[in-house]
Amino acid sequence: MDKSFNPFDPEAMMKMMQQMPFADMMPKMQGFDPAALSDMQNRNMEAFQAANTAASEAYKDLFSKQVEMMKTMMSEAKTSAEAARDPAKAQEVMAAGVQKAMDLSTELATEAQKANARAWEIVSARMRDSIAELEQMAKPK
Repeated sequence: MDKSFNPFDPEAMMKMMQQMPFADMMPKMQGFDPAALSDMQNRNMEAFQAANTAASEAYKDLFSKQVEMMKTMMSEAKTSAEAARDPAKAQEVMAAGVQKAMDLSTELATEAQKANARAWEIVSARMRDSIAELEQMAKPK
């Protein structure tokens, strides 16, 4: 392989794939149906797409909550600044604002964790299914 090969370059990847002797390998892979392998790969791609969609929707919701949190924090900062003439009131407002920010941050982190877990469930379930399908294809008929 060329030392300047970039695995993230689609043209370089296509060139490498074209040079591989897949046609020579297929007769040696008895029991593997190319159409079944293609169907399996399509299901893999559908699973990745579903995982990305699930994560995208969850992160869109998280972004929305972050915007709302920022608006709330700015409003509370304004209230706090207005209350600055009374040190006790300013301290009370600031403490409440910090606590609310911590609570919201914890909630957002939990939701991000759930989104990642859901995406991983989709992908890992598909990986298990792919392995089972490959094992089934490899069994002598």
